[in-house]
Amino acid sequence: MRPDGTPGAALVRRARHGAALWRAAPGAVVLASGAHGEAEAIGAICRAEGVPEDRLLLECAAHNTAQNIALSAPILAARGIAQVTLVTDYYHLPRARLLAARAGLRVAGAVPRHGIGRPHRHAWLLLREAAALVAALSARH
Repeated sequence: MRPDGTPGAALVRRARHGAALWRAAPGAVVLASGAHGEAEAIGAICRAEGVPEDRLLLECAAHNTAQNIALSAPILAARGIAQVTLVTDYYHLPRARLLAARAGLRVAGAVPRHGIGRPHRHAWLLLREAAALVAALSARH
């Protein structure tokens, strides 16, 4: 989320992609996860894209990817859902999939299309995610 409380481009891109996946499988649910208004913003975008309220689940306490997974897994388990499609950007998907698999979820990934953007921003995201993946691989589970 931006400092002014509006969703950033990545959140909008991911939410729209999740809504598009739902339209292809309307029996599914969309679980939006994130604190500081992220889950609510994802939910609003998905509703605007046609996802009905009864197909949306919100997890509003997670502050990072590990918490997104840890706090979402019980919500899914309570509904008998063990197979999920994670919607995130390509550089983030390997770590998100690892964490979800460790939480006992069968995981597919879905990556929305977007341009690389500014090269230095792209490099920063790749480096940041590489460090986070190493940390996740090193962490006890």
